[in-house]
This record gives sequence, structure tokens and C-alpha cells, in this order.
Amino acid sequence: MYAQQWILTSTEQPPEWFLEAVKEYTPTSSGQFAAQLLWQRGIRYLSQVAAFVNPKNYLPASPFEFGQEMHLAVERLERAWKFGDKVAIWGDFDADGITSTAVLWDGLGQFFRQNSQLFYYIPNRLTESHGLNCQGIDKLANQGFNLIVTCDTGSTNIDEITYAKQLGIDVIVTDHHTLPAERPPVTAIINPRYLSSDHQLFHLSGVAVAYKLVEALYQNLPEIPQQPLEDLLDLVAVGLIADLVQLSGDCRYLAQLGIERLQEDLKLPPAQRRRPGVGRLLELCQKSGDRPTDISFGLGPRINAVSRIQGDASFCVELLTSRDQARVHQLAEATELANSRRKSLQKEVAQQVNHKISQMDLSTTSVIVLADPQWAVGVLGLVAGQVAQETGRPTILLSTEGVKGQGGQGGQGGQGGQGGQGGQGG
Repeated sequence: MYAQQWILTSTEQPPEWFLEAVKEYTPTSSGQFAAQLLWQRGIRYLSQVAAFVNPKNYLPASPFEFGQEMHLAVERLERAWKFGDKVAIWGDFDADGITSTAVLWDGLGQFFRQNSQLFYYIPNRLTESHGLNCQGIDKLANQGFNLIVTCDTGSTNIDEITYAKQLGIDVIVTDHHTLPAERPPVTAIINPRYLSSDHQLFHLSGVAVAYKLVEALYQNLPEIPQQPLEDLLDLVAVGLIADLVQLSGDCRYLAQLGIERLQEDLKLPPAQRRRPGVGRLLELCQKSGDRPTDISFGLGPRINAVSRIQGDASFCVELLTSRDQARVHQLAEATELANSRRKSLQKEVAQQVNHKISQMDLSTTSVIVLADPQWAVGVLGLVAGQVAQETGRPTILLSTEGVKGQGGQGGQGGQGGQGGQGGQGG
């Protein structure tokens, strides 16, 4: 078994004045460990300590920190609102992508009529994979859409964006993934990767970027929305935490406010809740929703499981946004069932993979590559991540079902198991 090696940062003792300041927030302890932890996280000023402890003391960044790209996006959305364009939200099937879609569905839904002017499209994980695709764009073009707003995806879909443009469809990309070498031919692209690495918006996940777009539209057209912008924060917290992004800057601020918002909603009777589906899903996984781990080990894996098992995770957006109690209870139970099936398949595949590995000589193996026609594609990334973490070797697992003469679909895990993020939980 591979022994993990930890690289620990050198310990730097904070100055006495900093320790004294932190003591004010730790009345039951010396504050030594809290001060050291904050100092190592780069929090060196009293104002930063106050903002870290209490989000009311934090000054969030304006959505227009994204510069000209945000202005271009808002201008196009305002034009769509004025002229009655049909707008499609193009999301993704993981927890960040689903919550991003839900934020835009509820947020843009304040400006565009849902199901007649505003629609959403979630690609099928098993048949379409991540990102834009020409088949889906064709469907939208045939239905008369003029504008696509992506969330948690789209930055590198150059060919697909060009194709949409040829069909007369404008594209606004909101994303947080790796940028292409050149700016794609979009109406606007809002991606924190364009910002400096120390910017307070740099670590935003897809859902938080989508929220910033809605926030900008609220600021430019304040007389239109009927629901407060803050109603979206619980969804933002779920997506941020489930995507395992670094909770610093605006990420931490939005997650703090979102969890508070979620708790306020859960205190209400089920019939009065804004998110009865979220409440029901928390009940099924026996979580209270008052801490980040309830999301990272409860809600997140369950939302992720739907696409892994069924391919199509579109109903998860309805689960997060509908107020029909009977309907969301049905959807929550379907989500719980998918997660149970995911755990069973993951365990089964892991056992088979470990059996194959037991017959290998790992001392002469730098990279593990295994294939089997019976393996469930949706869980291969999770198992590959587990194997990579256990063996310390990059791992690629493939399912070759229905494939002749070529590799099939699969999953991979980088050293340390990065390929398995988001799949933990009960």
C-alpha cells in the first residue's frame, strides 16, 4: 500500500498584537491556534479578521469587477428582455452545474417568462458529456432561441460557439474552468480566471459566477425583479461547497450567507419554504443543513449521483426550485435512490478493480490503466480517484461495452485521487 507523503507549510508565529486581537473572538481559549491558523491563511489585518468571523463586516466585490465582459452580458440580456428573445440556459450535470442552472432559472426568471421565453438545457452525462454540443444547439435553433447563457461550462467550446453564431444564436458564457488561448467568439465571457489569482472573485465556482451575472442585472434593472436577490444565496452555498472550491474571498462570504439563508428556510413549515426540495433531500440524508459538511457529504453527492446513474439530471433543477411539495418529495426520493444505486455500483466496481490490481506488480507500474466491458461508466471517475489515492499512481479506468477495436468511456484519477472529487458521502 502506498504511504502518503504530506508536505507541511513552515509554521510562522503571528505577532503578539495579532494574537491579542484574535483573543477577542475566542473567549473560551487562548486564541493561539486560531491566530496561527488565520495568519497562515494570509489574514494579517484586523479588518480581515473581523470579515472572516462575521460576513456583515466583509465588503463583497461588485459584479462589474468582471469589467467589460459583464457590461456586454448585461447589455445583451437587457436587449433580450426588451425585444422578447427566447433565452436558453445551458448548464451542466454536476452539483455546481445544477445549482448554477437553478440560480439562472430563478434569477433570470424575474426578467423572462419561464417555460415560454426562458428554458434550460442540461446535457446527458452518458451520451453528451460536458459542455456545448452541436446536436443540442440544433435543437435550440429549431425552437427559435436567440440567446444561450451557459453556466459552469463553455469556455473552451470554440467550435460549438462558432456554430451557434452561424445559426444566429448569441452566446454568453459564465464559467470558472480553464480558459482557451484566445477569447472565444462570444457575446460575453464571464470567467474569474481572467482576474488575478489574489482577486477576491478568483476562486468563484460556476454557481457563484452565475449569481454575479444575476446580481448585475438586478442592479441595472432594479424595478423589474419581484423576489429579492438574496433568495438565491442558499443555492449558491450548495454549489460552492459541493464543488470543493477554496472558500476565501467572496466564496466564503457567499457560502456563509447562503447557509444562513438555508437555515432560515428550514425553520419554516414545509408548506412555506422557498426550497422544499432541499429540505426534503436533507431529511432523507439525515442532515440539518447547518454546516458545510451537510452539503459536501449530503446534498452534493446525491445531486451528482443522478447523472452518474441516469445520465439525464434535468429534474434536479426542478427539485431545487419548485414549490410543489408532492412533486419535490417524489424527485427527492428519486435522487436518494440514484445515490444508493451509485454507492452500490461504486463498491462493486472498486472490488473488481482491486482484484485486478492484486494481480499486478505495482513496483513496475507507473500508471494504472484497466478496462472492463461491464463497468458502469458513471462511477469510474470516483473509483479511479480512490485507486489513485490508495496507490499513489495516476489511474485510468475504461468501460469498453459496445466498443469494438477502440477504447470506451471511462474515468481517471490523478495522483492523490483528484478524479474522485464530489463523490463522497452517505
